[in-house]
Amino acid sequence: MLWLALSIFIATILLVIFKPRPFNEAGAICLGAILMFILGLVPLSNISQIFSANLNILLFFLGLMLVSYFAELSGFFNSAVNLALKLSGGSSWRLLGLVFALGIVITMFMSNDATALLLTPVVFMLVSRYGLKPLPYIFACAFVANTASFIFPFSNPVNLLAVDKFNLSLGEYTTYMLIPSILAITITIAIFYVVFRHDLRTGFSLVETKAVASDRFSHSVRLVLIFLAAACLLTSFMGWPLAIPLMLTAFILLGITSFYKKLDFNHLKHSVAWSILPFVLGLAFMVNGLENTGLTATLGNFLSNTLADGGQLEAGLITSFGTAIGSNLINNWPMMMVSVSSLSAVSDIGGANSGLIYQAILGADLGPNLLIMGSLSTMLWLILLRKRGLAIKPMEFTKLGLTITPLVLLVSTLAIFQLGKLSS
Repeated sequence: MLWLALSIFIATILLVIFKPRPFNEAGAICLGAILMFILGLVPLSNISQIFSANLNILLFFLGLMLVSYFAELSGFFNSAVNLALKLSGGSSWRLLGLVFALGIVITMFMSNDATALLLTPVVFMLVSRYGLKPLPYIFACAFVANTASFIFPFSNPVNLLAVDKFNLSLGEYTTYMLIPSILAITITIAIFYVVFRHDLRTGFSLVETKAVASDRFSHSVRLVLIFLAAACLLTSFMGWPLAIPLMLTAFILLGITSFYKKLDFNHLKHSVAWSILPFVLGLAFMVNGLENTGLTATLGNFLSNTLADGGQLEAGLITSFGTAIGSNLINNWPMMMVSVSSLSAVSDIGGANSGLIYQAILGADLGPNLLIMGSLSTMLWLILLRKRGLAIKPMEFTKLGLTITPLVLLVSTLAIFQLGKLSS
């Protein structure tokens, strides 16, 4: 049964990655989940339990997609990039730093998907207008989206898989992740400036641009986004479900958009990636099938044996690099689900060995900076740019990723290990 479940899982992930017609991501995952049910790998009695366990993540995703849509509709991203242009003073070096800073803030409070998929097209449009070489700025959007995505639990929806499973508090989370995230961001930016130093030599002359979305609607949306940032921090601190502030904010923005007569349901229907919801739920059913065959328990026992032999650092490196490599083989969502399920079988995972949880988050968040297929948002980022006339070869991304990611992952892993020793 183990090999049957594993074969279905791998075949389904390959369908997700390559998407042969007529499949899309959600369709492929749902087919795999149905096969798991038909073959008895996932009992029908598990449906309600799996659904309730993933309800917070599903509602978080729904709220996040809606909030991102209303923010984009209000011109938030255009205004933010225009501000960065003005602050740059015509310096390409300063502009790259400001794009990184903007990406960090957006990722922290609106998730990595908002940075990779909503900020990128605006940045590309503006750097093209000024005749700047686009690669430093475009790659910055993709890399910072992943590198800054473990600052807070809500900075990447993938993080919630571990946060929900192990009931991680904001205080404990930041104890382990704040310093590693600062190190990761600093190293990434430094390497960017070295790699793209020739592309950043020329400056540019600023031209007057018309203010973007400066009406009452846009101001109202931005005030609500500030409320969302504070609410997410408070919710994480209190240990409440993060879906609460996201869904509340989405309803408030829906009301504001309706009040200002900006709401177009047809546009909303086609602008939000609704298929991500059945994708996440179907994936949860498939991972449950792997759990039922004992695969994830076997992986957890392997880590427990490594820890028992005194190899806490070795276990941490296996977890972070294993999750990172796995994210590039089967995508970071299914890999993180497998990692979380495996870690739940590790002895004392909520105590002395809790650092492994953060190593897994690190691997799932940073891993997609290695290959385009590491996360769905990065694959969509590539497609989005191609539609706008910028053909980025996957090997260009991989070459930069291999220059940055192994070093960043190693330094961050060691930092989490040291922080774990200090807190124990």
